[in-house]
Amino acid sequence: MKTLVLAVGLMLTTGFALAAEKAGVSVDDEIKTATGQTLILNGQGLREKLWIDVYVGSLYLPARSSDVAEILSRPGPWRVQLDFIYKEVSREQILEGWREGFENNQSVATLEKLRPRIEQFNAYFGESAVAGDRLLFEYVPTIGTRVNKNGQPIGVIPGEDFANALLEIWLGNKPADKGLKRGMLGL
Repeated sequence: MKTLVLAVGLMLTTGFALAAEKAGVSVDDEIKTATGQTLILNGQGLREKLWIDVYVGSLYLPARSSDVAEILSRPGPWRVQLDFIYKEVSREQILEGWREGFENNQSVATLEKLRPRIEQFNAYFGESAVAGDRLLFEYVPTIGTRVNKNGQPIGVIPGEDFANALLEIWLGNKPADKGLKRGMLGL
């Protein structure tokens, strides 16, 4: 019993962040945005394609929610973290996934409005993703969606409309993977 009390006390005094785990990928229960705001893990799920585990997707929000409409209408920050577990996902496969995700969840008029920013976003992905790679998409109001790969900033796409369209790839009416959507929503 003393050991348990000591371990809990040590965790509390050292600022130890508990971690969630999915398919061998551990993620923090809370993170700080680039602007210093705390976001909490809303949920995480597994992206599968043809029975192959591709990546673990984690959604961070200021407060937990399983209501997609409420999440998309929030003016605050969010982060989607993709931890790749498949040996290699080619650039072409990544771009095809983005294309399908945007087209399946946006109207033709919205896609046309977003087209230049979608092209800018796609240009950030010049190489394959391999097991162990981490992509971060962090929406910061008034700045835009920051894109980061393996701890290195890639670029920023402006606009809340783009951020919501990107988030709908995973949470929209036609998500990339229904199980991943449920997991990211904490269901």
